[in-house]
Amino acid sequence: MNPFWQERHQRLREQTEAVARAIEHEHDPPKIVRILGQELGQHLERGEVTSLCVIREALAERTALGDTLFAMQGLGSQPIRLAGSEELKQRYVMPAALGRKLAAFALTEPEAGSDVASLRTLARRDTSGGHGGGGDSYVLDGEKTFISNAGLADFYVVFAKTDASAGGKGISAFVVDRDAPGLTFEPQTLIADHPMGALTFERCRAAARLGAEGDGLKIALGTLDRFRPTVGAAACGMARRALAETLVRVRTRVQFGKSLAEFQGTQFALADMATELDAARLLVYRAAAACDRGERATLEAAMAKLYATEIAQRVVDQALQLHGGAGLLAGTPTERLYRDVRALRIYEGTSEIQRIVIARELLRSGT
Repeated sequence: MNPFWQERHQRLREQTEAVARAIEHEHDPPKIVRILGQELGQHLERGEVTSLCVIREALAERTALGDTLFAMQGLGSQPIRLAGSEELKQRYVMPAALGRKLAAFALTEPEAGSDVASLRTLARRDTSGGHGGGGDSYVLDGEKTFISNAGLADFYVVFAKTDASAGGKGISAFVVDRDAPGLTFEPQTLIADHPMGALTFERCRAAARLGAEGDGLKIALGTLDRFRPTVGAAACGMARRALAETLVRVRTRVQFGKSLAEFQGTQFALADMATELDAARLLVYRAAAACDRGERATLEAAMAKLYATEIAQRVVDQALQLHGGAGLLAGTPTERLYRDVRALRIYEGTSEIQRIVIARELLRSGT
């Protein structure tokens, strides 16, 4: 058993595996979210990071879409959990956890990806009518891109500048309902099965501000610190599936009179795949445990996200190599994994950003 797990985590793993098998071939996001909410929503509500990692690892082994949708329910509601009023939590967080509302996290812009402080979406106070849960009314103008659940979500947590001259310190966080006038979206198609699109805000009224003006970057980073280990867990799930498929393949595929498993080169590849996967899982669950202890886990989360997503890419690539041409056939697990795994090294902070975070934390602490 994983040294960071308790027996309940093993039971959760088994429960999630059953859910993953049930939705593996389902492609209707609202239906998937309802099933996930009914079966696993209590864990989103509790917010224990270790449990979220267990769930994402098991989901990602079979359904990248199911994993993405589960993750977005957490990522889109966590800022409200961190900085929203009790009324907002009841209005948004609870329905998202139970699968009754779809959530989205809107941070990235056409000219502001890794450089979050340069985002250009603006929010200004508007006294012409209406007040949000933050005590003020705001209208938003700007664009967001690569937003998961765009067009599907019932609400968006949107990050915008309330002080354009203050850099990252001028960013605030808002909740915007899907039917808010002035909000439009344009779908974007990825290489994987992942609902995504671009958002445009034109004098779009926010439903509420989260926290105080200028708290947006702190809210965003606090959310990402808790969810980056879960990205690593999803990566490990994809790598586990790739390794499992490969073990079946090399035992049954015969070349030059013997199975691929009998070749030393194959054995070395399998050894590397398994060792790197185990190391990644330990980093992921170490970071999750630190989060659950209430510790500042920025370093551990960045290491887990970086290493797990990088090795998952390598493991999946090696799996496809050992499958040969059969691994390229559309619809096979290896082909699907090859498309699904790639985005994990980009979203919620690229691998390059994780390295910057790790180095910064090392230099800050001196250890």
